[in-house]
Amino acid sequence: MRAVVQGGGVPDCPRCQVRMTHRPIGGGSFGLGYHRQREWLLCPSCRRSAIFDVRRGTRL
Repeated sequence: MRAVVQGGGVPDCPRCQVRMTHRPIGGGSFGLGYHRQREWLLCPSCRRSAIFDVRRGTRL
């Protein structure tokens, strides 16, 4: 899943193998000097979800 997200693709759900949808999430706090780019991956079939920090390539 991590390799697909880092490559710019949308992964399949690990539970039911359906292609997940993604939504960008705005992040960071004003005045702290950083901005996180996160994506919320959602499975339309089983409703499983995961949030990824795109720059780090890690799941939150």
